[in-house]
Formats: sequence, C-alpha cells, structure tokens
Amino acid sequence: MRNPSRVKTARDSGFVLLLVFFLTASCAWAQSEEELIRGGKKEGKVVFWSSMRIDDSKALAAGFEAKYPFIKVDIFRAGGEQIVNRAMAEHLAGKTTYDVVNAFALKVLQNKGMLQPYAAPEATHYPVGFKDPQNYWVSLYSGYNVIGYNTKLVPKAEAPRNWEDLLNSRWKGKLGMDDEEYFWHAGMLKHWGEEKGRKYMEDLSRQGLQFRNGHALLADLMSIGEFPVVVVVYPDQIEQMKAKGQTVEWIKTTDPILVNLAPVGVAARAPQPNAAKLLMNYSISKEGQEILQKARRASARLDVSPLVPDMDPRKLKLVPLDPEIPTNSEHVRDFRRTFGLN
Repeated sequence: MRNPSRVKTARDSGFVLLLVFFLTASCAWAQSEEELIRGGKKEGKVVFWSSMRIDDSKALAAGFEAKYPFIKVDIFRAGGEQIVNRAMAEHLAGKTTYDVVNAFALKVLQNKGMLQPYAAPEATHYPVGFKDPQNYWVSLYSGYNVIGYNTKLVPKAEAPRNWEDLLNSRWKGKLGMDDEEYFWHAGMLKHWGEEKGRKYMEDLSRQGLQFRNGHALLADLMSIGEFPVVVVVYPDQIEQMKAKGQTVEWIKTTDPILVNLAPVGVAARAPQPNAAKLLMNYSISKEGQEILQKARRASARLDVSPLVPDMDPRKLKLVPLDPEIPTNSEHVRDFRRTFGLN
C-alpha cells in the first residue's frame, strides 16, 4: 500500500517543478529579448527583402527604427517571383545577404530549408492559417478575393451574392476576369473539392469571360462600364475608388472569400539574426500592423481596426490560401487549359 504522505510529497514536488518550468520559460523570453537587443546593437542593421510597395516598406522601417534607433533597415523591393529567384541564386552561390524576406511564394524558400523557425511572440495574435504551424512565417497582410460590380449597371438587389450566381445566363458575355487568376482558381478547387470545383470552373468558362491583365485595370474598366461585373477584385482598392466617387462595389457574402497571404520570415543564414528577429516580430506586432493599415493593408490581427467596417474579418467567411499553391506551376497550366487561354 502506498504511503499517502509520500504521494502528497511527490505531487507537491511535481507542482513546484512545473511552476519553476513556467517561470523559467517566461523569464527566458525576457532574457532572449534582451539578448536580441544586445545583438542587434552590435549588428547595427537588418536587410529586408519585400514585395510590398516601397512606400509601405519604408513606413514600416521608419516605425521599427524609431523603436530600435540603433538598427538601420536596408530595403530591397522587387516582385515576389524575383525575390524568390534572387534568394535561390544566392543559396546556390553559398551566400545569404538578406535577413528578413516577404513574398507571396515564400513557401518555396521554406521547402528548400532557406528559412529558420522563429516563434515570434506577436505571432500568438494570429489565427490558424495566417501563420505557419512550425513557426517559419506569419502573413504580413491579407488580400481578399471578392466579386466586384458597377452600381450604375447593376442594382444592389440584382447583384450576385455568391460565386454560383455568376453562372446565371444574365451574366453571359458580361464578366471581366484577370487572365492570371491562377491562385484563386486553385484555391477554389481545393476548398470545394475536385468534383464541385472543376464543374464550377468549366461552367464559368462558358460564360463568355472578357479577359484583361491586372486587377487594377479590371476595376477601372468596370467603373467606366466596359463590363458590369468582375469575377475577382480586391476590396481595399474598391473602397479607395468609392471614396473618390466611382460607382463600384464589392460583394461581402461570398463563401468562401479566399485570402492571399503575404508571408514574412527570417533567413536560415541571416547575416544579422538578432536584428532580423526584432524586425519580424515588430512587423507583425499591433504597432507594425497599424502602420500597414494606414497604407491600406488588411491585417489578420483582430486587435487592429479593419480598413472599413465591412472588411472586419469577423464578418466575412475568410479562407486563407494554401501557401503551397504558389509553388506549383501546374496550377498555371490548369487554369489556362480550363479557360482556353493556351
């Protein structure tokens, strides 16, 4: 028979050890942060590669430098594909000149072992799907894929409310679409499943779509009445157009609203690893996200105000795009085959 006093002593000892563990863990972050700051002071700079607009990157860098005046941010801005290709070229040459990288197809670098896991404290404020479960990246901002329409040509009561409504015969020959809508196409197939998704896309392809290149161009053409509805627009852009008095609107009721991610991560061989972690954590912090919000970037953080009340993520059926999708060139070929663009 067990001695009750020994059982109690064991339980008490276990509780004490557990308490010590949690206290040590909490102190470890405080010490780690101090170490990052000390290391960042010695490094003196951090190199940030980003596909964001240069003005947005500069605004974020200015906020970071105000908080950490001993670290200078060097920015390289290019398209996401160019950034990934440049990082790959450096990797093959056996060197790394960047510390923090932000690109739509960042998963390519993760899959090549070119990112390091970093459990940034601010990442805890992001919902599942907007951050990597292994701590390799967090989405710096969100891009919503929604239906847009011209309010002069389409009364609100007659506007499509969901994706299936675009298959109505009334829209035949009246829908605009980007001729590079690869990721929305692949994301919808994944979300709906192969059978439902393929049937929908085949039916949509028979609607006499008017293809153009670029979402900004499509939104402008929609606003002047070249076509009444665009299959995919970005609501932040539509809201800016509405503020200027243009007769455009976007649909809030589609299920799903796919979300393009903008992953940001730390290079596996970052030359300035301490400054890199400080910059990444700052960029996804509430302060950093509010800077990007002022630049019309939507945040996945619920404690950051939406660009407009209608873009509150709690009101929308958001589905983050699988970050593996941009790494697969077959999606491009599949989209072009489906819509006869080969």
